[in-house]
Amino acid sequence: MAHLTLSHISYATKRLAAASVILVAANSSLAIAQEDVSVATVNDQTIYLDEVMQVAENLPEQYRRQPLDTYFDQLIDEVVNTRLAATAAKEDGLDKDPLLQRAIAIATNRILAEAYMAVEVREMVTEEEIKDAYDRFVSDADSREEVSARHILVDTEEEAKGLITKLSEGADFAELAKEFSTGPSGPNGGALGYFGRGQMVPDFEVAAFNLEIGTYTSAPVQTQFGWHVILLEDKRTAQPASLEEMREQIGTALSQQALARLIEEMRADATIEARSFEDVRADAIAQRDAQ
Repeated sequence: MAHLTLSHISYATKRLAAASVILVAANSSLAIAQEDVSVATVNDQTIYLDEVMQVAENLPEQYRRQPLDTYFDQLIDEVVNTRLAATAAKEDGLDKDPLLQRAIAIATNRILAEAYMAVEVREMVTEEEIKDAYDRFVSDADSREEVSARHILVDTEEEAKGLITKLSEGADFAELAKEFSTGPSGPNGGALGYFGRGQMVPDFEVAAFNLEIGTYTSAPVQTQFGWHVILLEDKRTAQPASLEEMREQIGTALSQQALARLIEEMRADATIEARSFEDVRADAIAQRDAQ
C-alpha cells in the first residue's frame, strides 16, 4: 500500500468537516425524520436520507436552487460511490495509515466542536433574549436617526474651499454639484437621499450628522474618495421594523455574541501554549530538507 500524503487526503478531510453543516439544522423536524428514511441499499447496507441530504447541503448554490427531485438520483449515486470506495479503502488497509487517521481525527474534532457550539448557542439565544434585544433597539432612537444630504466631491482641498466660497456668495448647492462634483451623484445635484449611521465612511458620516438642517460644512471633509462639501437637508428618526422582520437579524447577532462568550469561557479554563510562527517554520523546513 502506498503511503498517503496530505494532498491525497485533503479532499476526504474537507468532506468529513463539511458534514457538520447538517448538524446545525438538526433541530428541524425534517432533519430528525431523515435518520429513519431509507433511500437505497448497497451490499445489504442501508443508505438513509440524512446521508443523501448532507451531500445536497454541500452542493454549489446554483444546484441547490433547483428542485431536489431533478438530481436526487445523482445524490444517491454519489453516496453509493462513497460507500463502495470507503469499503475498498478499508479492505486495502488505508484506514490504518497514520496520516489518514490523523486527518479523520481532525475532521471528527471539528464536527464535534461545531455540533457542540451549535447546540450551546441555540440554548443561549432564547425567545426572551430576542424580544429583549428588539425592545432595546426600539427604545434607542439615536441608532435609528437618519439624515438626508447632498455633497460635492472634488479631487483637491483647494477646489473644495473654492466651492465653499461660492456657496457663501449665494451659489446654488445643487447647481455647483452638477457642474463640479466628480461623484456619481453629481448629475442629480449631489443628492444622496436618506442614510443612517454606519452607511457612509466615518469622516463623512460624522460631518453630516453634526450639521444643522439647511447648513453645509464650513471646511472641506476628506475621505479616501477625495474632498467633500456636504449640505444637510433633513433629519428624521426611522420607524423600526417589526420583531418578525428583524428576528433573523437579531438572532444572528445574538448567536455571534453567545458564540464569542462560549469560546472565551472555554479558553479561560484551558492551558494553551502556542509556538511562534518562526519556530514552526524552521522545524517544517528542517523536516522537509531531511526527507
